[in-house]
Amino acid sequence: MYKHRLPRLLIFAIGILLSGRGQFVLALPAVPTDACALPEKPAGSPEETAWQIFVAINCKVANQQLTWETWKTQACLNNPADCNVRRLHGSVLRAANTKESTSHHPRRTGACSAMTTKDTADPSLAPFVPANLNEKEKEKPQFCEEVTINASEEAYATRKGLLTNAGQMTFLQSGGTISFPTGAVEVKADWVAASSYNGSVTFDCKSPNTTTIYQEKIGDICYALTGMHISSKLYPKWLWATFEPQNKATNPNRCNPDLYNVCYDPWGSVPAKSKGKKTKISLELAALFDKAGTALDPSFRNYRLVGTQTAFDQPAVSHANLGNSFVEFNAGVKPGQASCITCHNYAQRAISGAAAGSTPGGLPPDGSAAVDNPTPLPTTYKSLDFSWLLGLGVPSQ
Repeated sequence: MYKHRLPRLLIFAIGILLSGRGQFVLALPAVPTDACALPEKPAGSPEETAWQIFVAINCKVANQQLTWETWKTQACLNNPADCNVRRLHGSVLRAANTKESTSHHPRRTGACSAMTTKDTADPSLAPFVPANLNEKEKEKPQFCEEVTINASEEAYATRKGLLTNAGQMTFLQSGGTISFPTGAVEVKADWVAASSYNGSVTFDCKSPNTTTIYQEKIGDICYALTGMHISSKLYPKWLWATFEPQNKATNPNRCNPDLYNVCYDPWGSVPAKSKGKKTKISLELAALFDKAGTALDPSFRNYRLVGTQTAFDQPAVSHANLGNSFVEFNAGVKPGQASCITCHNYAQRAISGAAAGSTPGGLPPDGSAAVDNPTPLPTTYKSLDFSWLLGLGVPSQ
């Protein structure tokens, strides 16, 4: 089963000849000293780096929150009164796609978003609508979202005055270049409640099934974590990574190349390439999980990396497509049109001319490339360093 992994295992596994016995002892794969600490530099590959970040941010802290849940949410960076009680909000990407943006965005007091259903799906997405959605009730299926940033990203944005659109304009018009520090990390997490399904799906936060999907009570509702995007500035154009649970009930389209892309993880998955069937974890990933110990909920062992990007033409195996079958699908992104890095490249703000102060609206502009190399914007636009947090996630003033 591990024949194709032998060259890499030989790097990690050192044969130690025991004196007089003619036996070899294999050393365990190398893992970080503290699996619950964010890496300070890239690991041996983008995939390994992505997993190190995933494990670190999902370690529980003293109050039983996941590490990333203790970070500031984008919706209350400049609305501190809105942060007294933790609340979920809707998908800003879906609001951009459906032209539904309201004054509630980016405030997290805004309602959660409608899921993509048979009644609402674009024709290109209709074949992928899950059959188990609860579309008969008055309350249509919904999903909720959170976006948080770590202290490094927050401190930079605060120091440069970037937490309002007006502040960004002042900074850019004065000749400033927005470039987040290498320690910056951003997380987008999507949640769903069992009420969005037809009765065949149940979640129990009091006694969760720790072999399938992470569950958490938020407010009075038990939610399951159905998708997670991670972006890290450890790479010049950021590292983009997305994860999903191996759970057909909530993520039936995971790794489906007809929707977005196959899954490709040569570091953590066996086999490395898959189209939706369950995969096993590598020895290296198992060692990382073990290092985190009880700080990491066992359910996270059933999550898989969909893929990574550090350049516009990645992943090569999916012709530069990278999308999450829950996050992007429910945001209304059409098949074959998902690329985290390309989309975020359009996070730019015009500093002069008729469009001064505007951004492309959270999507590639009409006629622009959605995957692979992006279409250049007019020279009046200045980069927000791939950050839709700055483009859409902060108030005007």
